Amino acid sequence: MNTPNRRLRRVCAASLAVTASLALLGSAPAPAPAPAPARHSAGERPVNLAHLGTYAGDKAEIVAYDWTTRRAYVTTADGLALDVLDVRDPAKPVKIASVDLSVYGSGAVTSVDARRGLVAAAVESADAAERGKVVLMRPDGTVIKAVTVGHSPDMVTFTGDGRRLLVANEGEPVGYQPGEADPEGSVSIVALDRGADRATVRTAGFRAFDHRRLDPSVRISGPGATVAQDLEPEYISVSEDGRSAFVTLQENNAVATVDLRSARVTAIDGFGYKDHSRPGNGLDTSDRDDAIRIEPRPIQGVYMPDALAAFEHRGRTYYVVANEGDEREYGKGEAKYADGIRLADLDPALLPAGFDRSLLAETEIGRLQIIKPAAAGDPVRTYGGRSFSIRDAEGRLVYDSGDLLERLIAKIDPANFNAEGEGDFDKRSDNKGPEPEGLAIGEVDGRLMAFVAIERTNGVMVFDIGDPRRPVFQNWVRTAGDESPEGLEYVPAWQSPTHRPMLAVANEGTGTTSFYTITR
Repeated sequence: MNTPNRRLRRVCAASLAVTASLALLGSAPAPAPAPAPARHSAGERPVNLAHLGTYAGDKAEIVAYDWTTRRAYVTTADGLALDVLDVRDPAKPVKIASVDLSVYGSGAVTSVDARRGLVAAAVESADAAERGKVVLMRPDGTVIKAVTVGHSPDMVTFTGDGRRLLVANEGEPVGYQPGEADPEGSVSIVALDRGADRATVRTAGFRAFDHRRLDPSVRISGPGATVAQDLEPEYISVSEDGRSAFVTLQENNAVATVDLRSARVTAIDGFGYKDHSRPGNGLDTSDRDDAIRIEPRPIQGVYMPDALAAFEHRGRTYYVVANEGDEREYGKGEAKYADGIRLADLDPALLPAGFDRSLLAETEIGRLQIIKPAAAGDPVRTYGGRSFSIRDAEGRLVYDSGDLLERLIAKIDPANFNAEGEGDFDKRSDNKGPEPEGLAIGEVDGRLMAFVAIERTNGVMVFDIGDPRRPVFQNWVRTAGDESPEGLEYVPAWQSPTHRPMLAVANEGTGTTSFYTITR
């Protein structure tokens, strides 16, 4: 999830659902081996997302579903309430309640999850120096207990057995000037073994890494910040055996592994950099050329993953991540800190040796938003990977979609290529492109699918990841009136009100929550 500097996009004028083949488009960059072209088996039909219905709320960011009551819970992005929807008929979702949680914090309700009749919502404080809370509720919104967690709780998720609730405490700073709060990031583990009314909290912090050598690609960049202060947990997924949690550290370009029994961070794995000069790793870098130009460029991408989801394949643990990218921008006025700059505005003395300065033109890569280099000669690095990746439990890259997402959009919906809403063609090419952000996984007819939300182009892509090294593109859906998809919730057939797998999508830009049935 980005820091709150997003602009609303204009409402889409038409819906789009198109199936395309990966055979002509797929490739994967180093260090993972490039996969062979992938094709659907003879007679095998791709997965299809069919729109069922939409709830038009004021705001929407994260959605969770409780199968015991057939209710969906939606956070209101910048508000302190939780909307409760009756989705017994997902073609006609109806708001039945709004739970006021303002007594538990002064910031916003940032996340929600539901499991077996228990609902948990994270509430942050407007004062970064104050810890946030997680509110445990019954399905009707009756509060059972509120527990104190870390600073700026940003995501909550139950473990598969429902015995624990995990909280990513982002710990974002107010700024880096003297007297401005810069709290430590952490992961809270809420034990529910004895019931929600007797919940207890342990917190896994990062102080043990303050003086350890980290992988060079782990970004520790806040002025004067310790490692523990600089690390910002974003999103959590739990291994199938329930022993470990994987936590994206988005601004830090890394994932942390947490041992849930000891409540201890056991590893921080840097994601390395994406070499955009390699064939298959191209990108469109200009919003001023009025064209689709996906080309290799002499720059590196900093993956900076947002959402992730863990899964097992042949006894091994993997996770899939959406490589969104995210700037750091804190403070106000002259004290404002921002780590980004347009390439053409960079002091030429900081460019790498031999850099072709003709590329600084607006129609080349001059307008690309890059990370300010730490020293002269450092590589030119830009935010995000414009891709989704699959990695093993140690963070090693198994697959990356390269430039596939941009190429798919160029083929399927060129009028909205790298758009920022309907009709804003090419507007985001200089800054993270299609911006993959939300993500969910689930089985459809025995095959594991990844659903990837493309924030800027306002749609969801589906990939078969049954073979982690050879994902196969299935389908793409955009729905009129939905902008900036953020939170995804996969609902298996046995829990779904339609008795077919279902996907719920919370769209931050328009405040809508849409429901789709999933078929083959």
